[in-house]
Amino acid sequence: MTCSDFDNSEGAIPIAAKDQVETGEAYIVSDAFGNENNKYTIKIEKITNSLDKGLIIEITDQRLKDMAGGIVQGMSGSPIIQNGMLIGAVTHVFVNSPFKGYGTLAENMIDLQQNNSF
Repeated sequence: MTCSDFDNSEGAIPIAAKDQVETGEAYIVSDAFGNENNKYTIKIEKITNSLDKGLIIEITDQRLKDMAGGIVQGMSGSPIIQNGMLIGAVTHVFVNSPFKGYGTLAENMIDLQQNNSF
C-alpha cells in the first residue's frame, strides 16, 4: 500500500503494517504553524492494541517544544512517519503532559475505512 496524497518529493510512501511499527525514533509532518509542512522528531514509546490510541508518542523535537509547548490543537491528523513508511496519525494529547500523546495506526485506519466502521 502507498499513500499518494502525502506531499513528498520522493513520491508516494508505503503504509506500514502494525508488525512493521517499532518503538523508537519517528517524525510527524505538520503545517499547524503556517502553510508549509515541517518535520518534527518524536519517539514512539509504546504500541498498543487500541484502535484509536495504538501509539503512545513523545515530542522530542526542540523546535516544536519551543514553538508550541508540545502537541497542540491543529496537529490532529498529522502523519507519523517511521523508516520511510506512514505508520499512523496524531490523535490526542495527554492532558497532564503536552509533550506526550496518542496516535492511531495507519493499518487500523485502513481497516476501519474498508469495513465502513468510522
